[in-house]
Amino acid sequence: MQNEPNERTCMLKKKIYLSIVTLFFFCFPAAAGQFSVSPITMELGPQAKSGVFKVINTGKDKINFQIYVSEWTQEDGGKDVYSETKDIIYFPKMLAVEAGEQRVIRVGLKMPPVVREKTYRIFIEEIPLMHQKKSEGSRINFAIRFAPPIFVKPAVIKTEGVMDDVSLREGEIRAVVKNKGNVHFIVKSFLFRGKSAEGNELFSKEVIGGYILNNVSRAFGASISDKECEKLSSVEIEAKTETFAIYGKLDVQKGMCPQ
Repeated sequence: MQNEPNERTCMLKKKIYLSIVTLFFFCFPAAAGQFSVSPITMELGPQAKSGVFKVINTGKDKINFQIYVSEWTQEDGGKDVYSETKDIIYFPKMLAVEAGEQRVIRVGLKMPPVVREKTYRIFIEEIPLMHQKKSEGSRINFAIRFAPPIFVKPAVIKTEGVMDDVSLREGEIRAVVKNKGNVHFIVKSFLFRGKSAEGNELFSKEVIGGYILNNVSRAFGASISDKECEKLSSVEIEAKTETFAIYGKLDVQKGMCPQ
């Protein structure tokens, strides 16, 4: 029995571990590792029914890729959901790019015009080399997977966002933004400002934003300490998107803060 842990350790040392890192292009550059992808987003619709992604190998070795497209939706709360789709045609599905060269992936629409924007992601996934020298022992192989979004636009675009709900419970200030338009928008920054009854700023907390797809609500929150809550009279909220800002306010009532 005493030898069992050692035997398991020896088995683990012989394995090659694979970790896939996915870049979704919210605030990331279009390059990672030894290759890059351009553009980082694509818009299709009545004016453009097809497009091209370029995959550029900036390294010294050939890189193989597998490619697939998924429909991208969001649950209320902002959780991303991916599902199979036949709305987008693309070629090729496997790709080999020699060192210093570039190849293209062609995509096109296979669907009627839309009234509300439909959203997809094209996954461009590196297929890592799995060879290993005997002397190397175990190691982790990292595979980079780019996932640039594809937005299929309607002919008439309506952009609108509202602050749907603001609350303070159990030491957390929480605000819900609802996308009431027919296309997505990106919350670039989300800011909570706490003020005293005299109008003095008690705190300023910025949280990470993100995509909000059409007809989806997404909550943003920040923790507030008991000390910060003691003199708190109101919280002003500002969500900045690429083209407009959304504002909200909460008047803090007795009982919202711990007694």
